Amino acid sequence: MHLDRVCLDFPQLKICMAHGADPWWGVALRLMIKYRNLHLMTSAYSARYFPPELVHFMSTRGQEKILFASDHPVLPTERCIKEACELDLRPGVLDKFLYANAERLFFSPRKPRH
Repeated sequence: MHLDRVCLDFPQLKICMAHGADPWWGVALRLMIKYRNLHLMTSAYSARYFPPELVHFMSTRGQEKILFASDHPVLPTERCIKEACELDLRPGVLDKFLYANAERLFFSPRKPRH
């Protein structure tokens, strides 16, 4: 994974990994802990098959790091939302996962460096 070097060299750059992190889930989670601007989008993965360590991370330290995506039409949006709602997450985390994290990451006002 070259993301470690990119995140180190460009700490202000917001990065979102797409299509999960299989088979490097553990590495991806550790990198997201290390770098505040690194995130992961769950496109191409049905919530039913999320690895346990990802679900735990989503409910704890990574509440603002994981973004929902369905990979429609391969994975229908309705199915992905239904399965996301069935995840064992702490209160408030589902809303962050399904909406708030993407809203903040992609649409929040820019804070230019001076």
